[in-house]
Amino acid sequence: MYIARDKNNDLYLFADLPTRGRDCWWSQSGVDGTYLRLDKSLYPALTWDSEPMRVSLVVASGDES
Repeated sequence: MYIARDKNNDLYLFADLPTRGRDCWWSQSGVDGTYLRLDKSLYPALTWDSEPMRVSLVVASGDES
């Protein structure tokens, strides 16, 4: 999985490595819902000029009370 920030500062999570377009990042598989918009305040060091950052998704198990 990868995260990338569009030129307008929106932050997205992609299932596959995205490609930089003119104003946004996109992925061939993105048309079928394999991307997710994230809170813009996350990863402030990641900018439009940055390359996509590889990330892992961790799912917490059990009751976290």
